Amino acid sequence: MADILLDVQSAPATPAAGQAVFYVDSTSKKHAIKNDAGFVEGRIQNFSTASQAPTATTLTYITGSALAIPTNKLQVGTCFRWTFDMTKTAAGVATSTFAIVVGTNGTTADTARVSFTKPAGTAAVDTATVTITAICRGPLSASGVFVGNFKLVKNAAEISGHCTTPSVSLTTVSGAFDVTVANTIVGLVVTTGSADAITIQMVQAEAWNL
Repeated sequence: MADILLDVQSAPATPAAGQAVFYVDSTSKKHAIKNDAGFVEGRIQNFSTASQAPTATTLTYITGSALAIPTNKLQVGTCFRWTFDMTKTAAGVATSTFAIVVGTNGTTADTARVSFTKPAGTAAVDTATVTITAICRGPLSASGVFVGNFKLVKNAAEISGHCTTPSVSLTTVSGAFDVTVANTIVGLVVTTGSADAITIQMVQAEAWNL
């Protein structure tokens, strides 16, 4: 059986009409295709390998959520999706804040661009699945915009647990910021409510159209 060995490289030039370039990006080490319109179709992933329990009221970067943008940088139409579970004890009743952060650190030093406030819960044990999605709306300049959505579904009764509604769906539009910065990392942070005892067992992160 034969192998195909490709060297990694930075984003190639846009090919001629009727052509496309298949390559392995030097940042993500993932394959991508650049078409004759200059649009790159590629996908990157990340994940967690251990449970994590953010300290209440403390800004915490969610391990496994960081997505390092390849050398071709963000595009109009670059999409993100993070999915994670979240269990709580009966202790936490306050609101919690989640945010999509963008920067070059991959830490809490990066800037929150899209934020969501999960409604207050009740003194009941609960398990939820959270899905956060976002898209780079553009323009590809210092005035770029992200749009994000936060969805939460839970096990507890409608008026208890993580929130006092059957589910949560929140949409936020960012302010304008520079989406053209090289070596950008996009990830998630959380600041849980006072006395919250939340544990995350699994994080799946992915981005495409980049």
